[in-house]
Formats: sequence, structure tokens, C-alpha cells
Amino acid sequence: MSAIIDKARQLNELLHTAVQDDRENGVFRCRRDIFTNADLFEFEMKHIFESNWVYLAHESQIPNNNDYYTTWIGRQPVVITRDKSGELHTVINACAHKGAMLCRKKHGNKGTFTCPFHGWSFANTGKLLKVKDVKTTEYPVQFNTNGSHDLKKVARFQSYRGFLFGSLNADAISLEDYLGETKVIIDQIVDQAPDGLEVLRGNSSYIYDGNWKMQMENGCDGYHVSTVHWNYAATMDRRKVDGTKAVDANSWSKSVAGVYGFEHGHILLWTKTMNPEVRPVYERRDEIKARVGEVKADFIVNQTRNLCLYPNVFLMDQFSTQIRVVRPISVDKTEVTIFCFAPKGESAADRATRIRQYEDFFNVSGMGTADDLEEFRACQAGYAGTAALWNDLSRGAPLWVEGPDANAKSMGLKPLISGERSEDEGLFVCQHEYWAHVMRDALKKEQAEALV
Repeated sequence: MSAIIDKARQLNELLHTAVQDDRENGVFRCRRDIFTNADLFEFEMKHIFESNWVYLAHESQIPNNNDYYTTWIGRQPVVITRDKSGELHTVINACAHKGAMLCRKKHGNKGTFTCPFHGWSFANTGKLLKVKDVKTTEYPVQFNTNGSHDLKKVARFQSYRGFLFGSLNADAISLEDYLGETKVIIDQIVDQAPDGLEVLRGNSSYIYDGNWKMQMENGCDGYHVSTVHWNYAATMDRRKVDGTKAVDANSWSKSVAGVYGFEHGHILLWTKTMNPEVRPVYERRDEIKARVGEVKADFIVNQTRNLCLYPNVFLMDQFSTQIRVVRPISVDKTEVTIFCFAPKGESAADRATRIRQYEDFFNVSGMGTADDLEEFRACQAGYAGTAALWNDLSRGAPLWVEGPDANAKSMGLKPLISGERSEDEGLFVCQHEYWAHVMRDALKKEQAEALV
């Protein structure tokens, strides 16, 4: 018992000093051991991932009746199914008998699932259909009554404009409230496509030796681009003479840009594109303008956006279009799975451009991903040294705006904090403060329950 109390006390001390947001003294930083503490990681899995809304998939990945798609909510394997009538379901991907994973492929098409371990069969709605050799033995009269041995349903499952989210917490706030202001940015992405979006065939998964929170920062970190991704920028610049279409990365830090921090840990990096004509969406600018109006069309066509929906996905609409899904495996190991998405029915030329741009930067073999992963690995190694405790997050602090700046107001956005440059770091302070708030509240609740 004393060991448990000591562990709770240590976590409490860490969480109450994890993030410093001291405007009077100009100190904005977070502790490095929040990326290395194994006990903290277990607590994150329970309260950030398994008690929260997390991204699961896009509807286009389960298009047909009886399709299924497997993924994770924290440490819990789940499967999304579309039944024979077209309705979507999400259940825990574990047999109700001995817990073996039922669906062991990423996706497929099945009306029923039979467990390879003992042969129990389930409908793709989760209902138990058959127990192998049930007539050769006896079960209690209470066995398989009122759905007692059906697959366990995910407590909350909802779509926003085709993006599917789930939560194991039946008491979680509504998805729309959780997404909050980010719905404006999701709408900008989806409204590019009059017939809807689709995830393109194929994906890549990779594992890096580092904490998951590094990726959730990095996807909206404009400061590292000119250092880490200089090779991509230089290569694309040289390829222009051959007619290659690529977003101008050399001008990234010089363009009109900014960052926003929202409620619930969501963050956004946006830039005004210096050469919007190279992006596939540009060819549809007149159609988009006619459909959504000139102001919104300008945001859609002429701005790029890196949107982090905390805690596990980025919707990228910049060098190309990408869904980046993050799955923590351990405190210093993280899996990332990436997909290219596009408007349904876009021209063959635009589709080819989109895929080439995706491969150049985002793909595992591209010029962006590998360089980021090397820096994650180096950071995790550096964090192991406890003599230097803090990460500085103060870049741009004198210019941060509480609430919306002019650009946010023009989009109808109401962020908690705005930064006027792509390299500002206030959004990370906002994200980590949300993380610390959730973790402190969860620890306080657990401690109170332990005393009952």
C-alpha cells in the first residue's frame, strides 16, 4: 500500500510542475520527464486515450456492407463493421470467451467472425451466434442471456463529416463539443470535395523510438521545417526546372502564417500558400467559390493547414493531403500509420499530382518522415539525461494573442491562443496544459475513490 501511495504522490508532484505558463516572468516550458516516465505513460493510456474521444477511421475505409476495419483505442483493439443493412458498429476486437483477437487483418469483408481459438461465432454486429459443441456439455442457465456473451460495444461511436471517432467512456462529452472550434478546419478540408473525401488505397506504418507526445507537437511545429526539412525544400526547388509541382517550402517561414491552440488539446498550424497553383485543389477554385462563397473558398484554396485532433490524429492539407494516426505502444515507442486522402472524382491528373506530392514528403521513403523520426529518437535519448529538466516553449511569446487574432476572426474561429507566425510555440503550451489538467483531475479522482 505504501508503494502505491508513494507512486501517486510522485505522479502528483510531477503533474503539478509539468508545465509552466508564467507570463509575468516570461517562462513557458514543460518538463522532459513527462516524455520518459513509465508510470505516467500507463496513466495516459487510461485517462487520455481510453477515457477520451479518439480518431478511428474514415467512412470510406468501410464502404461496403459487411466490410470491417481494425484499429485501436489506446491499448484496446477494436473493429469497425458495416452490417448487411449498411449500419456501422464498433466493438472490442476480442472474443467474449477467452479474449483472443477475432479479426487479425487490417480490413476485409465478412458477415460473421469465427474465433480461431475455440470456434465461437459472432455476427458483425457483435451478437454471439454460435458456441462450438454447445450440445455436448452443459452451461449455466444464465449463459448467453440478454447479450451477456456478445462482443462488447465501444461506449461512444460517432462520425463528423465522414471522420469516425470512438470513446470507451460512456460519460464522455459529445463529439461535437470535443471537436469544438476545429470543426471549422475540418469543414475546410471536407468542403474541397463536393462528392466527399476518400482514403486512397494503401498505407504505411512505422514505429519510432520516442514518446507519442513528440509527434503530437511536431505536426504543428513550423520552427523545425527550415532546419530538418531543408533537403526537401532544396530538392523541390531544383525540380521546378523540370516542371515538378510542389508547395514552396523555402518560403514557409516567410509567408503569412500562424498557429492556434484550442480546447481539449487540439492545435493548428496554417500558412498562406506562396504558390497555390501547384496544389490539386487550385483547379477547382471556381467551383468551390460558387459552392461555399468567396471568403471560405479563399481559405480552402490559398491556405495550408496542419490540424491536430488530440490525442491521436493529424489531418494534413499542405505539401499533400494526409491522415496521420498515432498509437502509443510504450513510453518510448510509438506507431504511426499514414494515409493519403483525396476528393472523390478528382481528375486523373490531379490525383497523380497529389500522390506524387505525398510520396515526395510524407511517405516512409519520402524526404520528410525519416528526418523527423531521427529527431524524435535524438530527443528521447536526450530526455533520459535528468540533469537538464526543461523544454523551452517561449518562441513568439510577446506576440501571442489570448483568443482569436484577425485571421481567426475572419474564419469564425475562437481559439484559446493565437500566434502570428508559423514558428510560434504557444500552441504547445496550450496542448500540454490540457494534458496536465486531464491527468491531474484523473489522479485526484482516483485518490478520492481509493479512500472510499
